[in-house]
Amino acid sequence: MLSYIEYICGKQNVRMNVPLANYTTMRVGGDAKFFVRVQSRKSLLRLISALGFIEYPYRILGGGSNIIVPDNGFDGVVIKLCFSEIVENGNFIYADAGANTIAVSKRARDLGLTGLEFACGIPGTVGGAVYGNAGAFGSCISNVVVMVDVLANGEIISVDAGRCKFDYRTSVFKRKRNWIIIGAYFALGRGEVAEITETMRGFTEKRLAVCPKNPNAGSVFRNPEGQSAGHLIDKLGLKGKKVGGASIHLGHANFIINDGDATARDILKLVAQIKKRVRDAYGIKLMTEVEVFK
Repeated sequence: MLSYIEYICGKQNVRMNVPLANYTTMRVGGDAKFFVRVQSRKSLLRLISALGFIEYPYRILGGGSNIIVPDNGFDGVVIKLCFSEIVENGNFIYADAGANTIAVSKRARDLGLTGLEFACGIPGTVGGAVYGNAGAFGSCISNVVVMVDVLANGEIISVDAGRCKFDYRTSVFKRKRNWIIIGAYFALGRGEVAEITETMRGFTEKRLAVCPKNPNAGSVFRNPEGQSAGHLIDKLGLKGKKVGGASIHLGHANFIINDGDATARDILKLVAQIKKRVRDAYGIKLMTEVEVFK
């Protein structure tokens, strides 16, 4: 297996028993049996075809900003997409799945293109942002994505936004795990660079005011319709509650932070306790925004 993956992707791009905690913003999780950096679409197509043929498990890893890796890691191939080109054409920007979301937002700003200001502080990659329909400040990726390039059944296809089935923090890609996002097209408007820059500055200040400095995976729970998950948790007096090395952030109750020695088990146990408390108090079933990487 190792030699074949090395043949496809290059020996320098393949490692074994890699701690995934180093590749997630929560800084928890066990090892990946194989960790592969894929540098091109061609290599990705060949690798996925080979793994599919032998029915070997694999997962795509973006920026690691919205996931929790179990303490026992992943007994398969973890694929890190390293092609990250950003191309502009008029009012459109195309970005590879491995491109940094913040970098794409800044490129749009520099070109005087408006619509991606909300993404100026969203960590992770374009692939991950499309996968989870990432959003902030009242906007989300689905507002600007018009087409997504996908690797499906051994070929690259283009899927229009309608087929992506975008909804609040979700998309069709969460259900079609055999569809691998490899790039996205954004349709943007024209604006003044100075105004776009000022909007992004304001968003950045707001984000810094509430986001923890400790390792975290972003907002843990989706907001129930018409309500704030953080507010519901806060009303129960749960800020600061700890399980092992994990705790609910004192500044914003929808963040769970790693105090330095948290395990994935600590975090997931705390998530379960929060869900139970909210359900018992309000009859509301909180849904997680973060995913367990498995």
